[in-house]
Amino acid sequence: MKRTAVYCATFVVTTIAFADVTITGTIIDGAKGTPVAGALVTLQATSIRTTTNKAGIYSLTIPGDYGSIIVGAGKGYFNSPTTFTGTPTGLNITLEPVPQEDNPYYSLLDPNSCGLCHPNQIRDWEGSPMNNAGINTWVHDIYAGNGSPGGMGGFVYLRDSVWAKSNPASECSSCHQPESWIPEPFTPLEGPDDPGYPSEHATHGISCDVCHKVANVDVNKINYPGIYPGAVTFTKPHYEQVQYGLLGDATYHNQMMGPSYQPQLAAEVCGTCHQDKNDLHEDGLFDGIISEPTYIEWLESPYGDPNSNIYASCLDCHMLPNDATNSCEVLYPPLNREPGTLRSHMILGTTAIYLDNSAELLVGAEVVNGEVHVEVDVFNSGVGHHLPTGVTVRNCILLVEAFDDEGNALEFTGDQVVHALGGVGDPAEGYYADQPGKIFAKCNHGKDGTGPTFFTDATGIIFDTRIPAMSIDSTDYSFALPLGGGDVSVKARLIYRRAFRAFVDAKQWTTDGHGNPLEDIESPHYGHLMELEELIVEGAIAGDITGDGLVNVSDILLLISNWGTDGPGADLAAPFDVINVSDLLFIIDSWG
Repeated sequence: MKRTAVYCATFVVTTIAFADVTITGTIIDGAKGTPVAGALVTLQATSIRTTTNKAGIYSLTIPGDYGSIIVGAGKGYFNSPTTFTGTPTGLNITLEPVPQEDNPYYSLLDPNSCGLCHPNQIRDWEGSPMNNAGINTWVHDIYAGNGSPGGMGGFVYLRDSVWAKSNPASECSSCHQPESWIPEPFTPLEGPDDPGYPSEHATHGISCDVCHKVANVDVNKINYPGIYPGAVTFTKPHYEQVQYGLLGDATYHNQMMGPSYQPQLAAEVCGTCHQDKNDLHEDGLFDGIISEPTYIEWLESPYGDPNSNIYASCLDCHMLPNDATNSCEVLYPPLNREPGTLRSHMILGTTAIYLDNSAELLVGAEVVNGEVHVEVDVFNSGVGHHLPTGVTVRNCILLVEAFDDEGNALEFTGDQVVHALGGVGDPAEGYYADQPGKIFAKCNHGKDGTGPTFFTDATGIIFDTRIPAMSIDSTDYSFALPLGGGDVSVKARLIYRRAFRAFVDAKQWTTDGHGNPLEDIESPHYGHLMELEELIVEGAIAGDITGDGLVNVSDILLLISNWGTDGPGADLAAPFDVINVSDLLFIIDSWG
């Protein structure tokens, strides 16, 4: 059945006001004539809404100073408005199913066409990571080594992957160039070496129609990559246009717009590209090692629990509300919405506004057994998934340092250090391996058991030290007291990196995949400084093993009790590594 009604002209004229009224009725499936459970019923352009019960019945109370348009909506149906007068009961709304016959000749809408009615949304999207997904230079460097001058360094899928011959296309374009993938699944990623690059499909990246044509995501196949056949139902219409959305009360319907409520746009649609595993057995089941874990991490966290008081969807964090109150520039009279209802389509993630609010550092320090003892807690307090998340080269580094009152670094006497993936080399140039601290990352291994291995070739995980949402990671550090005594300053930094340092060096990257300067190679932090905490331990005294603020007989007794061992105070008289007469003489020299 072809629909031609233009609801903006039909239903915006009835604005009779009443005292608070309660409307009841049933939402009906127009094809089957049966009730629709869980359907949404909204007083248009407001947050006043309800859902139907198992029998498809709703009850909606409306304040008297609002108009009289209510809209029924349900997943898989076109939104349907109706009007009322008085205090109606039995006000039924019929929903027409969205046709799902696939049109292989359908061409995805050009984003500029959408921009005619939605200029604010297009303005947000242009230049965003979503728009640039198809021309991301890092993606091309990893796939074919042709995104930047040094791209052939490090891992290159087409050259190095064990799957390069059997699956040369991989599934890169399913997320990065979906406009090419959707009409022809399993098409390879278009790159700089291809004639005519970049095509419209590449430059559009993840465009309007890509997200707003997703009719259903099979969450049982959430680990399948992108708009994967059988895992994602994508609507390519023949005659009747459809645009799936989250508002649930849009009713403007013409040849380019047929609004349909799709609640999965809040998270599951994001999960199609932000959750997947590799196809370890090449059987099309994608049950190997997780390469993109963000959706499941969110789902299993308190943020993914609708009954939690901190529930938040992907949309709630990554599509922040803006000041606009009108989402369509051609609708007349305009449908003015409540402030905060409409959201930015920039869709950002690893930018300063997010990284700077992701975690908290809690640092404590005191003198214990002749050393400065430091405890650092990293609290993942601000993100709805692990820290860090995304592809497995991303990592965070915690660095812990201690200095005397003249700024000289104190000797580290502990054993908690940054893994080699933090970069082997000069710490002054950002190579932090073996420095006091910790790396938060996931390290995969390949068939030979060694790693790191790029996620496409991973057969297992060597370690995963990333911090789940609302969790705390605690580590301890110790430093020798300054020989001359005095205050000790302790400094802890949490630094975000887009890739392991050795990988950055191998690719000779100086910018990120979108052409922005790469903080990973920039001083003074060699990464994005997420958190910094500093504190002072006052009056630290060399030889004060007991930590009572004095060098006295108590320190000698503790020293004697550990004589000949490497216990408390063993490093007082370096270079000796066990407690002996040199340490006793050191304490006597510091007496009082």
